[in-house]
Amino acid sequence: MSSGLAKDLIVGLVGVLLLFALELSKDRLVGAVNADLISLVCVMLAVVLPSGYLIFRHYHHILCTEGHARGRHTAYDELRQSLGSGGTPARLYAQFLERALHAVERLFGEREITDRSFFQRVIGLSRPVPLWSAPALDRCVLFAFLCPQLLLFLGWALSGHAGPAEKVLALISEDNPLLRYLAVGTLTTGVVAYANCHRIADPGNAVRHETKTIRWTRFSLWLVVLGISCLITDRLLNHGSATVGGAAIMASSVVGAVAGDVLIAVFSGFFGVAVGSLVVLYIGTLSAGTATAFACALVGFVGSAFGGKGSAWSRLRQRLHFSLLFWWLFLVAGIVTYICLARLLSRSGAWPAVGPILLFYGLLPALNAPFLWFSVGLTRCLLWLGLERKSWWPYFYALVDAAMAVLVIVLLVIVMVVGIQTLNLMAMKGSGRPILPVVPLLNAVFDSLRKRALDPEYWWVYTLLLSSMIPSLVNLAIGGFSLLRGIPTVSRYLYRRLPKGHMVVAADRNWISLVLASQAMAGMCLGLASQFIFLPWFIFGYLLPVMGFGVLRFAFSVAAFNLPGRIFGGL
Repeated sequence: MSSGLAKDLIVGLVGVLLLFALELSKDRLVGAVNADLISLVCVMLAVVLPSGYLIFRHYHHILCTEGHARGRHTAYDELRQSLGSGGTPARLYAQFLERALHAVERLFGEREITDRSFFQRVIGLSRPVPLWSAPALDRCVLFAFLCPQLLLFLGWALSGHAGPAEKVLALISEDNPLLRYLAVGTLTTGVVAYANCHRIADPGNAVRHETKTIRWTRFSLWLVVLGISCLITDRLLNHGSATVGGAAIMASSVVGAVAGDVLIAVFSGFFGVAVGSLVVLYIGTLSAGTATAFACALVGFVGSAFGGKGSAWSRLRQRLHFSLLFWWLFLVAGIVTYICLARLLSRSGAWPAVGPILLFYGLLPALNAPFLWFSVGLTRCLLWLGLERKSWWPYFYALVDAAMAVLVIVLLVIVMVVGIQTLNLMAMKGSGRPILPVVPLLNAVFDSLRKRALDPEYWWVYTLLLSSMIPSLVNLAIGGFSLLRGIPTVSRYLYRRLPKGHMVVAADRNWISLVLASQAMAGMCLGLASQFIFLPWFIFGYLLPVMGFGVLRFAFSVAAFNLPGRIFGGL
């Protein structure tokens, strides 16, 4: 075992043990701190600690390289130059921000544009840059489907509580943290195994001078690991009515995330549900979850093997990637389909399992995707404006962006309330039961926030609202990192420890990497504090009440108005 892999395993084990210790200490700490807040702290640690370690490893790798490799500037040279430039926080913020914006463009797969749009001319943006583009909407649709499931599963693993959304994923309330961490470990192993199978199945990733026998042997071994992981995970989770739906949602999410394609995720989900339903009908629920997961994986393998570069699917997918009309039609068709299915399926015996799936992993992600897309475009628009005005303007626009993100939540709450009411109305008109009564939900969330309890049962609500704030959160994290990196004394001291032209001595690599990683993590924490403490405290606590409405009270008003009932009441 290499030393790097050994360190990764040790750090990962220490992190798991730390979270495990916090879980076991809940009862002792409950007198001083709310138990649900401890679970929330565990969630934050589960995100912050791995991120900090990855950043540490990134800087450590840079410090192990030499400068001017073969006459070119390396990452080490860029790091040394950024420390030695003596830039102010505003200057560093502009540099890191521009890199981040270009990285987002590469992540979305956007083309370089040469002409400014009419909107860019109106707001005075002189640089032609993509803002609300079709590739951005493509990725936001995928992200809106994946992010809630990841955060909900993480919240369940650390709190042990299964609310309405978690139960759709076939999760059950489990007080024993060891079983929950075992489920996370087996699921993670299955994801790694699937990703390796997906990569091997792609002919474009064939290793040079590797025979087909070796290649398919490797594929078979990883497939066995995937099967064992699915079986263990299936035994640790619920075997009730949510088995097929939960397995299809989780497996299709993995397939879509690895492929980076929401359409493949949708195809695999439908195929997995069909296969899982047949297994339940003729065999039983005992093996339905595993069969559903393998059916979803099969779609991913077929897409990897036959959907590579130059294929008909690849060409079609590339055209759809740049079609804004297609993605709006896709979202509208999806929303209409979910509402119609609620009317048609509500009278069937499978409605108790199908209804929550249509709501939590159908309608709500489809409604959330446009808001996420709008938030991403708004963030990019404001940040490019700040970069063009230079000086401290980027920080000002960053605060405007964060405030706008909080206000966007108000609109998202309205849409979510109307969407839930519409699905409930269609279910009742089809002689079925409502999926999620809105008024009791709002009362429960309001009581939870008033008591500062943050009950895990309603984390799915916070998760949906969080996704629209992620762009501004990343922006604030970059700003906080720039403030800390811009401390002249620290930068000059680190610069003197980075020799020119050759790597840093082994004795200094660890502590320098730790200092740089700590700056990044402190910036992230500063961004979290700004986004979720200061801004909500000011806007929700002072600004909106002065204007005459609070977010939840406004949601109550929307629920009382009952727009779907007024429109469809005569049906």
